[in-house]
Amino acid sequence: MSDHVCTCPGATVWLAGLSEVARTEAAHMLAERLRAEHRRAEVLDGAFADSRRVGLTAEVLARNGIVAIVPCGESVDAVRERHEASGTRYVEVPVTERGDAEVSAATAHARLVSRSR
Repeated sequence: MSDHVCTCPGATVWLAGLSEVARTEAAHMLAERLRAEHRRAEVLDGAFADSRRVGLTAEVLARNGIVAIVPCGESVDAVRERHEASGTRYVEVPVTERGDAEVSAATAHARLVSRSR
């Protein structure tokens, strides 16, 4: 176990788009990139059927310093509003097609880095 304690701010990254494969691929690429920077990141994929429930779980993780990455097919206003109400960072990135996964992961990473300073 490492003595390194991450003090990075948490956030929810909501990857929206039609291609489940591309969203999932982008989510795991982003998680790998964040972990390489010693940031805590979790992909919440396939464990929840209800987008509001996964949104709540992501928001709780984010409030506790974890970057929760959600490859969900749809944008959910209630999830965004809950994050805003609690002051929890929320980043939504569209993933349009399979070849776009790497670009989407890089875009999400850039938004996280620019907002954490």
